[in-house]
Amino acid sequence: MRRSSRAIASLVGLSLSLTACGGHTSSVTPGFGGNLATSSESSVKEAVSTSPLISVPHTTGALGFTDAGRRTGSAPVSVVLTLRYNHQQELDELVAKLNAPSSGPRQFLSAQQFNDYYAPTEQQENAVVQSLQKAGFTITHRFPNRTIVDAKAPSATVERYFKTEIHNVNQGKYGMRFTNVTPATAPAEIAPIVRDISLDNLVIARTVVDQEGGAVQPRTAPQFGTDAQGRTVLPLPTQIKPLANSQIQNGNFATGSLSPGWINESTTRKNYVAVTTAQSYESTYSAFMGTLGPPEVNGWSSIAQEVTIPANATLSFWVYQGSNEGQLGYGTTYAWQAGYLLNSKGSILTTFYKTVNNTNGWVNYTVNLSAYAGQTDYVYFGVYGDGYSQTYVYQYVDDVAFTGATPAPTQAPTQTPTQAPTQTPTSKPTQTPTQTPTQTPTQTPTQAPTQTPTQAPTQTPTQAPTQSPTQAPSGCNGAAADNGPLTNSSGTLATGVAKPFDFPVQHGCNGAGYTAAIAIDDPVNTSYLASYLAAAQVTQTGTVTNEAVDGGGSGDDAETDLDVQTIAGLAPGANIIVYDMGSLGDQQIEDTYNQVLSDGKASAVNSSFGGCESSDPSFADSTNSIAEQGAAVGVEFSASSGDSGSSECSGSKGVSAPAGGPYFSSIGGIDFTDTAQGVLETVVEGSVDGYSGGGGVSTVFALPSFQSGIAGVITSGRNQPDFSLPFYPVAVYTGGAFGEYLGTSWSSPASVALVLEADELHGSKLGWLNPTLYSLFSSTGYSTYFTPCTSGSNGAYSCSATEYNQAAGIGAPKGWALANAL
Repeated sequence: MRRSSRAIASLVGLSLSLTACGGHTSSVTPGFGGNLATSSESSVKEAVSTSPLISVPHTTGALGFTDAGRRTGSAPVSVVLTLRYNHQQELDELVAKLNAPSSGPRQFLSAQQFNDYYAPTEQQENAVVQSLQKAGFTITHRFPNRTIVDAKAPSATVERYFKTEIHNVNQGKYGMRFTNVTPATAPAEIAPIVRDISLDNLVIARTVVDQEGGAVQPRTAPQFGTDAQGRTVLPLPTQIKPLANSQIQNGNFATGSLSPGWINESTTRKNYVAVTTAQSYESTYSAFMGTLGPPEVNGWSSIAQEVTIPANATLSFWVYQGSNEGQLGYGTTYAWQAGYLLNSKGSILTTFYKTVNNTNGWVNYTVNLSAYAGQTDYVYFGVYGDGYSQTYVYQYVDDVAFTGATPAPTQAPTQTPTQAPTQTPTSKPTQTPTQTPTQTPTQTPTQAPTQTPTQAPTQTPTQAPTQSPTQAPSGCNGAAADNGPLTNSSGTLATGVAKPFDFPVQHGCNGAGYTAAIAIDDPVNTSYLASYLAAAQVTQTGTVTNEAVDGGGSGDDAETDLDVQTIAGLAPGANIIVYDMGSLGDQQIEDTYNQVLSDGKASAVNSSFGGCESSDPSFADSTNSIAEQGAAVGVEFSASSGDSGSSECSGSKGVSAPAGGPYFSSIGGIDFTDTAQGVLETVVEGSVDGYSGGGGVSTVFALPSFQSGIAGVITSGRNQPDFSLPFYPVAVYTGGAFGEYLGTSWSSPASVALVLEADELHGSKLGWLNPTLYSLFSSTGYSTYFTPCTSGSNGAYSCSATEYNQAAGIGAPKGWALANAL
């Protein structure tokens, strides 16, 4: 049975004048909703009630772009319109009441109840649709909650309708995109109904596995040693055993791994080598090395195979390469892609190529190695980088083989160190890349609230707790605790988080019966998940499925693997739906969030991505508005706070979105020490290769009520993060092997696992947690539910053992105690 609008209003003690039409008040003007003003946590500072917010995006750093001129009038442009809710002030009050700290079950609205009273009406949605169609737009997507309308039209139509100018732009490794470059306005007939409008397809967010770092560091050209003949010597950390044959083994990586034949020769601290399906020349797999976006690898990311060179040998191979080093004018001074023949000591015998190419497809090289016939040497492919925060370099390698014939070389290789490269590249780009690189899981524009729909805590977090939440759980299914190895050679595994932070899985709550939604660009490879769980010694009982949004993604991505493996490892009873959207653009992210709510399956949503919040305030506002709808129906939204410390805006002080929206929990990153038995010892703000958990103060959102009165909070805007979980190092099984990763890309899905287990413990969805978290911190400080970050900083902000701080928020959760108190 549908709840009437009067019944919904009674939840917040409101008296409404009602009509029998659609459950809306009589004050609604036909075609335009009533009570549309935005307020409190539900809007950005610059939002207005009479016209939609339409940003002129100004993404920077790795997400920056260069103008390529006005878009051809006939070229298609996609647009996304986020509509306003009705009765916004009432909704703010209701959400505050539903999610207020409470000892009883929270009585959230059903999706139907929300749609009947707060969602845009059919009449309002139709007014927008009809206006767009009349102007020449094609409607491409509508949702059951009538919150978003997707449409497309020729660029000239879009310019005329929104009174703006659309340009093509080059967004680096993300290719040619489009965006409005002048302010836009909506026609008066739809302006009061529409809240936010996106007129671009820019990649607005990055994943935080590898996001660009903070301050720009000076660069120094690398210095390598030489041998007695003056030849450059490369480090070979792994001793390769001779294969005793004269043919390349596994040259097309058809086994799905480096083995047999190839050895990972990386010297980088993080392992950026993988066998992947993301790109391949003719078969299924290729070898990847490097990073798809900033920061660059710091050292060598490389593979090698030892072979006896056959007579009349010509080595043939294909490469697919990308870098912005050349675009920025650095050339091969600090970083490059390379192929070499090395001797057993690592001396370079000949250089196949040394480049900073963007091939935009596969390119074939053939190299005459007959001068080395009979020698046992290394065929070596790699990328070198200096770890610079603003650049990247990568390559895929495939179909490596000796052809057995000797084509006429343009120059015969010799063993002198001064010889020119001998490759004969037959440049044939065979395809354009179909996958948008997303590595970083480091992120997006965020939002900050303006005022408080909940009671503001006013006391400093020093008061002793009134009781310790040690009562027995009511909803746990008695599942086995995580009890596998804490770590492996690549980093921390599931038990290495579950034990020191006392996750509810250690007490029989494994998230059974609840579902996580992972918003990300690419689907998950479930075989990689199985390999991870086997190594972590975790038995999963929940399900994992992929659901494509806006066409979905292709291939596998390390960030997706990290997100899924983290949640499945910490909450193995929970179900996981990967909503893969293909690209981390504002339109795709907004559609994905709205799809999650339309499906109605998830109780928590993970977003391991972000970007500078001030680069696109309308994105921050739209995502926050959708998250408020989630708070009304009992869905928690969590997002990574970023990996660039206090400088999330490409070296400038700033914070990340969408994590900064007040209806999101912003999850920061900390480092920790524990005993061999997994007992937590210390929590600090770690800095690894210049990366640390994001945090700071919003310039887009005002101070939310739940942070008001909290000692340490800066009152000029929404503060990030809310709380923190481990940042480094996490072991991820991706591309057929384990690798070491870092970032709030790890802490955010870990927080989602904790939420699912707490849901199971209480036997119901807990919804938006920020008001309760800060209320508990205000009343008990660090005595019961949170562990303080005692030292370290993320740049501009330092940890504090006594109060909230913009480095780690209210600290790290004591999982079991906190779950009982929620």
